[in-house]
Amino acid sequence: MSSKKIQMGTQEKWIVVVAGIGLLLSTLDTGIINVALPTLATDFHVNAASIAWTVTLYTLSIVGTIIIFGRLSDKFGHLKIYSLGLIVFTVFSVLCGFSQNILEIVGFRILQGIGASMLQATAVAIISTTVSEKHRDSAFGTLSALMGLDPVLGPSVGGAIISLCGWRWIFWINVPISIIGLIGCRYFLMRNKEVHNSNSIDLSGNLLLTGAISCLISKCIYLEF
Repeated sequence: MSSKKIQMGTQEKWIVVVAGIGLLLSTLDTGIINVALPTLATDFHVNAASIAWTVTLYTLSIVGTIIIFGRLSDKFGHLKIYSLGLIVFTVFSVLCGFSQNILEIVGFRILQGIGASMLQATAVAIISTTVSEKHRDSAFGTLSALMGLDPVLGPSVGGAIISLCGWRWIFWINVPISIIGLIGCRYFLMRNKEVHNSNSIDLSGNLLLTGAISCLISKCIYLEF
């Protein structure tokens, strides 16, 4: 007995592509910069512990704000917060590429992480609210596959970009991809009406979580064995 496979519609496929762009960029950016850390340390004349903050604080920004942006997206719209996340992520990707010292790149990475948090907080919600239930499993599977590409593609892509173009392009490469995502968001915002709700935001709880993780990470980085 054969079963007929139901194909996902064109619009739903593009929704998955748009949501996947932000998720891929936000996760891939961690793996890519790991390859560039020795180069960054040399260019900025700092030690490994100092340059490691470009990765640590980026991740910490995501952890500390992802729940907040998830709540905000429920209230104001997932696509709107996602679009804002793409803009923030892109702007600070460009500024990271223009950084002239360690303080600049660390500061821009923190703000880039906030953009990444907006993307990760809303990508799954966009799928769950716009893709039909019969196609949702395959859509979620696609997003999971994109998240799993980070440890595979990150080092290889980062190494290739640094060798061919220099470390600044590991940030600037995000721009054209983000623009495609923004065009897709604009298209779907014009054609879809999002459902909003008024969930409360636990700011104090998130600040406490961020502070606790910051203390733990700081101790781990400077711990001497």
